[in-house]
Amino acid sequence: MATSRTPRRPNTLGPTGLQVAANIRRIRQLRGLSTTEMARRLTERGRPITAVAITNVEHGRRRVDVDDLVAFAAVLDVSPSALLLPPTAVGRVEVTGVGVVAAHDAWRWLDGQWPLGAPRDPEQLRRRLMDFFLMSRPEGIPPYHDVDRVVEWMRDFGETPFERDNEVPPE
Repeated sequence: MATSRTPRRPNTLGPTGLQVAANIRRIRQLRGLSTTEMARRLTERGRPITAVAITNVEHGRRRVDVDDLVAFAAVLDVSPSALLLPPTAVGRVEVTGVGVVAAHDAWRWLDGQWPLGAPRDPEQLRRRLMDFFLMSRPEGIPPYHDVDRVVEWMRDFGETPFERDNEVPPE
């Protein structure tokens, strides 16, 4: 299904970019770091970014590439995922390339726990989970969920164990 989209300006941040900017500022301030101190620490880690550039990032005037993102996360002592989504699993969040989804679903997806928009049919779910875990988890790090157990729950109860144990916010 083709959709028409309004072209964005080259430097306009999308919803995830805006969230990254807000999270960098929020966590930097919680850590008690000035932009100058943060710039010093980034430089020490081999990713020199000036204090002015950090201010520009925090105000959405400078984009953060993936290397910057990882360096910011390292200096702020958080996982990179902590910079990508709001600091809550309640409510809904807009994710670039996905749209608006339940925040807890976005977090589970970003943490490699569960695919977004998992099908309800048990056999389709089995295939989707196997593929998601194969592509989302490195060799030697097991998935968060046992695929057969999830499919069995879906067949027996019409819901996944996660849905049973947690209230799922309405769409």
